[in-house]
Amino acid sequence: MPSLYERMAKASFGWLADKTVTNFEPLKPYLKGARIKMLIKAWVGVIYLSSLIAFFASLAAVVILGMLYDIYYLIYLIMLVFIPILGASFTFLTLYVYPMQKAKSRAKSIENNLPFAVTHMSAIASSGIPPEFMFSLIGGFREYGEISEEANMIVRNIRTFGSSSIAAMKNVANQTPSKDLKEILMGISSTIETGGNLTAYLREMSEKALFDYRIKREKYIKTLSTYADIYTALLVAAPLFLLSTMAIMSIIGGDIMGLTTGQIVTLMTWLLLPVMNTAFLAFIHITYPGV
Repeated sequence: MPSLYERMAKASFGWLADKTVTNFEPLKPYLKGARIKMLIKAWVGVIYLSSLIAFFASLAAVVILGMLYDIYYLIYLIMLVFIPILGASFTFLTLYVYPMQKAKSRAKSIENNLPFAVTHMSAIASSGIPPEFMFSLIGGFREYGEISEEANMIVRNIRTFGSSSIAAMKNVANQTPSKDLKEILMGISSTIETGGNLTAYLREMSEKALFDYRIKREKYIKTLSTYADIYTALLVAAPLFLLSTMAIMSIIGGDIMGLTTGQIVTLMTWLLLPVMNTAFLAFIHITYPGV
C-alpha cells in the first residue's frame, strides 16, 4: 500500500510525472536494484513534491533570518532569490541520484560477500538438498549482507507467490544490481533446467569468485601503497618543509599576501591540514572496495 507521502506526491504532481516520466527512464533499473518499492512515476512525483517543499522551506528560512538579523538589502535580495532555488535543486539532485547510489552500494556489498556465499552454497548443494532450502539457509546468514536479502527474496517468491525455483531465481537475477550474482543465478537456473551437476557448477564458480577476490585484494594493497607515498609527500613532508620555511621567514620578517608567518602557520595547523587529512580519508573510504 502506498505511503501517505507517496499518495500526496501522486495527487499533487501525478500529472507532471506522467508528462515527464520518459526523462527519468534511466532510473527504472536502479529503483529495482535499490529495492525501492515504488513505480517510476511515483518516484518522480516524490522528487517534484520534495523539491517544492525544500523551495518553500528554504524561502521561509531566509525570511526568518532577515527578520532576526539586519542583513544588507542587496545581500538579502540575493539570498531570497538564490537560496530557495539552491535548496530545491539540491533536493531534486539528491533524490535523483539516491537510487543509483543505493543500487551501487548494494552491488558492492553483494560482490564483496559473493565468494564466501557461493562457497557456502556449493557445500550446501553437495548434500543434495533442493535450491529452495539452499537459499533459505543462505538467507539466514546476515553476515552475507545484501546476498542474504536476495536469497530471502528468492525464497519469498517460491513460498509466498508459488513460483518455481527457476522462475524465482530468474526474477531476482533480473532485479539484482550485481552482474556477478545475476550470472550465477542464471547459471544455477540453466544448470537445473538442463539437468546438469549443480554441485560441480557451484564449486567452479566459487573457485572463480575466490580467485577474483584475491586479485582485487592484491591490486588494492598495491594501490594503498601508492596512496601512502602520496600521503607522506603531501601531508607529512610538505607541511614540515613549509613550517621550516615559515620559521626562517619569521626571523627575516615580512609577510605573504598580507598575512604574517604566525597567521599562516595557524591557518595551516587549524584549517588546511585538517581539511586535507579529512579529504584524504574520505577519498580512501570512497575508493575502498571492501575486500
